[in-house]
Amino acid sequence: MKLLAHSREMPRFSQEELFPMLNQRAAAVFAVLFFMAAIRASAQSVNAEDEIPIERCDKLPMVRVRMGSAEMRFLVDTGATSMLNLSSFDGGRMKEVQVTSWSGTAATNGREVSISDFSLGTHHLKNVKLPAIDLSPIGKACGGRVDGILGVDLLDKMAVTLDLKHHIALLGVEPSDPKLMYANMEDSMHGCATAFGEGNAAVLAECLDPEIVFYTPDGEFVGREKVLAYLRERFFQYAPNLCYRMITHQIQTYGDALWYSYDYSIETPQQTLSGKGFAMCRRSGNRWRMLNLHNSVSEPGKSLVKP
Repeated sequence: MKLLAHSREMPRFSQEELFPMLNQRAAAVFAVLFFMAAIRASAQSVNAEDEIPIERCDKLPMVRVRMGSAEMRFLVDTGATSMLNLSSFDGGRMKEVQVTSWSGTAATNGREVSISDFSLGTHHLKNVKLPAIDLSPIGKACGGRVDGILGVDLLDKMAVTLDLKHHIALLGVEPSDPKLMYANMEDSMHGCATAFGEGNAAVLAECLDPEIVFYTPDGEFVGREKVLAYLRERFFQYAPNLCYRMITHQIQTYGDALWYSYDYSIETPQQTLSGKGFAMCRRSGNRWRMLNLHNSVSEPGKSLVKP
C-alpha cells in the first residue's frame, strides 16, 4: 500500500518536458565517457621516444642527448646544475662561471657556451647557455667519456622523471594551450568539413579513427565503415547542397586528445537539423582523427548557428 501511495505522488512529465531532461542526462553521461576515453587515448599515445634509456659509467647514471646533429653522453645529477665538459666544446668565451652542486655554489674559470638546440628524446630546448668547465676527473673516475652534466635545472624544464629501477628517464608531457591545440586541429581537419559537404567518403574516411563511436538521434554507430555507411544514407544524397556549421564552446586537452562541446546545424534541401554535441579527436604524429562524436537534436527546422 505504501508503495502504491508513493507511486501516485511521483511527478508526471509530458513528452515535451521529458525529452530535454533525458538529453541533459545523456549529455552528462557522455561527458564522463568522453573523459574516460580521453584518459585512455592519452595513455595509449605514449611514444617510445619519451622513454630514454639510462646507461652507466661505472655506477653513475648517463643519458645520451643531442646538440644539433651531435650525440653526447651526459651524467645525470639531480644535485647539480647543468654544465658542459670543457674538452668537448671549442667555442664560447672565457669568463668566471657559477657552478652549483649538492655541496654549494662556487665560482670558477670556464667558458659560457650557447647551444641553439638541446634535445633529450622528443623534448627540445632552444638557445640554452651553459657553463663549460673541466670534467675530465669524472670521466677518469668512471672510465668513460663524459661530455656534460644534465642537472636539476634542465631536468625540471623537460619534466623528466628518473626510474632507476627500470633504467629509464621518462619525459613529461609538455603543457599545451587548449585554444592553440584546437586551432592546430581545426587547421589540420579543415578538409574534413569540405569532404562532408561534398559527400566525399574517401577523403572523410581519413578524418575518422578506425574505432570511432558516433552517437546520433538515429542510433549509435561504431567503427569507421558503419559511420560512413550512416552518413552516405542519411546526408550524402544531398551533396553538394549540404552545409555543416558549428560554434565551439568548452575545450579541454588530455595529452594528445582534445575534447570540445559545440552547437551545430546541418542544412539540407529538405530540412535543417540543429542541436548540441560533444566531440573528441586524437592526434597521431601530424594527423588528427575524430574518435568520438555525440550529437543531440533540439528543434528540427531551426538553425542555432548563423552563417
